[in-house]
Amino acid sequence: MTTSSGKFVGIDVAKDKLDIAVLGEKKASQVTNDEKGITSLVKKMQKLAPDLIVVEATGGYQRAVVLGLYEAGLPVAVVNPSRVRQYARASGLFAKTDKLDAFNLAEFGKQMKPRRFEAKSEAGRYVSALLVRRRQMEEMLKAEKSRLRTVHADMRASLERMIEVLKEEIKHLKKDLDRFMKEHEDWQEQEQVLCSAKGVGRVTAAALLAELPELGKLDRKKIAALVGLAPMNSDSGKKRGYRKTKGGRMEVRNVLYMSTLVATRYNPLIQAQYQQLLKRRKVKKVALTACMRKFLTILNAMMRDRVPFRQMVLA
Repeated sequence: MTTSSGKFVGIDVAKDKLDIAVLGEKKASQVTNDEKGITSLVKKMQKLAPDLIVVEATGGYQRAVVLGLYEAGLPVAVVNPSRVRQYARASGLFAKTDKLDAFNLAEFGKQMKPRRFEAKSEAGRYVSALLVRRRQMEEMLKAEKSRLRTVHADMRASLERMIEVLKEEIKHLKKDLDRFMKEHEDWQEQEQVLCSAKGVGRVTAAALLAELPELGKLDRKKIAALVGLAPMNSDSGKKRGYRKTKGGRMEVRNVLYMSTLVATRYNPLIQAQYQQLLKRRKVKKVALTACMRKFLTILNAMMRDRVPFRQMVLA
């Protein structure tokens, strides 16, 4: 167990308030979760100069405070709530209040040293928001189409009008993405590199660039673990357990899944690996996951060297 004596801070985030605990102090403080409260918090943290500030991910309510701390040059980490609760139970802490959670976050930061938060660029945040909205529109469109099967005849016209509206909105979002790529030369160059691999389209490339800015900057093992495609061992004694992939960035994994599915049909390299795994009697899901990891490794190398798919494979 670590014996670090640095300053560690935990922040429990709610919609309207922030509970702040400094490890070693007896009482927690509180500020409002708005611009005024966050400004006050940043000033306090700058005076304290902590080694790490740990914030729990809470469905988006943490974004403003995390960005405020990050932009002020303060070391901040965003952690998964389930990991923190597991840590608390392992430490014998079963009681739960906002102040206790804040202290637990600070202790978690001291002992576990979570990876520091790295903010997306303004452009990255815009593309992420655009893709999220596009996904929402597609989900609504799918739901409305499903309702056509069972809706009362008199309501069909209403559904059909809504379907057309959603289709038009998706077209507008696509135009917004196209316009963004034309206006940002660096993004366009990176997109061209990624799209040189069969199976990767504009939406997939944009999602990878926005949601995985580390692409091309980490080695293959680290990038796979970050996305949640690194197989985890489950061995005990002589027993060799089934390897599973866990955690990672779901939004990246989702687009990579669809991209790899296309690649197993149209990308010769991925198709060959997929067929080879099936011949070895691997379950289709396992084979596809292995191909996703392989495809991600290739895309990572392409971005690292800024070379197209064909040149990377022939190198």
